[in-house]
Amino acid sequence: MSRKTSILAFILLSIVLFVGLYFLFNRTDLHHTIFDGFYNTLVRSNSVPTSDGAEYTQTYIDWPNVKLFLILYALTIIFIVSLVSYIIHRIQLTKNTRLLAGKIAVFFSEPSAAPTGELMIDNELLKIKSNIENNEILLKRETQRTKDLITYLAHDLRTPLVSVIGYLNLMIDSDDLTDAQKKHFLAITLEKSTRLEHLIDDFFDITRFNLHDIQLYKEKLDFVFLLNQLADEFYPLLKEKTQSLVYEGPETLTIFADNEQLARVLNNLLKNAMNYGTAHSTIRLHLSSDAERMTFSISNEGMTIPENQLSNIFEKFYRLDKSRSTKTGGAGLGLAIAKEIILAHQGTITVTSDNGVTTFTIALPLEKA
Repeated sequence: MSRKTSILAFILLSIVLFVGLYFLFNRTDLHHTIFDGFYNTLVRSNSVPTSDGAEYTQTYIDWPNVKLFLILYALTIIFIVSLVSYIIHRIQLTKNTRLLAGKIAVFFSEPSAAPTGELMIDNELLKIKSNIENNEILLKRETQRTKDLITYLAHDLRTPLVSVIGYLNLMIDSDDLTDAQKKHFLAITLEKSTRLEHLIDDFFDITRFNLHDIQLYKEKLDFVFLLNQLADEFYPLLKEKTQSLVYEGPETLTIFADNEQLARVLNNLLKNAMNYGTAHSTIRLHLSSDAERMTFSISNEGMTIPENQLSNIFEKFYRLDKSRSTKTGGAGLGLAIAKEIILAHQGTITVTSDNGVTTFTIALPLEKA
């Protein structure tokens, strides 16, 4: 409804109101009552005695009442005009809202739909439509990723389970096995069972980390001492692969963190560097700190990880080895768990890979106990 239409509607409403009042006054005695009331209110009269003993009536206007009447009359007109304008505005707003809602519905339902014609509204609608489309893409990716996770989990759990069942059936069905063969098969069965247990533990951990906040039990600890402990534990495996560890950094560094969870992160990173590092290579550990944070990096020599894979390396069940061989790692949960633990410490973990050197870097705030 245009402005001219609104004015015309107001004029028509006023004419109807005045015509109605005209018929009301002429068909009844209401106008006499109203006029008498106004007259008695606005005009005063009193008797004034004369010198010869007679009286005459003096009539005069009661100006205070006249002022009050004019004020009330003006307020009444303002109220009526405001009420009519509000009603017209609400009708116009409702009509425009319905029209705009229809255009918006068409805009979102049809990809080639024309804009509404309002520049500001069109800009906002385009932003909303873009966000909706992006969310749909992310939802599809997340749905596909969930399907992949189920597939990977089924594969990683099934492989050791099939081996356990196979070796147990072999020992049950074969009566001519020697004690040495039975011991060998039992050792393999135990190894596969242990791997199956670790896979289940990792899966429950990553599920728990997604559903609940990680509970940290922070305490003062020497980060360098923790590194030395892990290095001693990995020494037999490093010796088997003819790899070596080289540390560069301070002799001691006290931080405030969860000792068990941080050890788990370092264990995952060391195991990852060892598994993907080449034989006769060096795994380099570097530690530094400033007034606010400590930075630790671990580098191994091996294949260069493509840029498109680096962005996915902390995803659950992601494996650089597409065959998901047990020789190069577990279910692909280690780095995902490491990231969750570091984030819980208000830190960051990143990875770079260039010229055959892959480096994981951890930054943690130096909190005080």
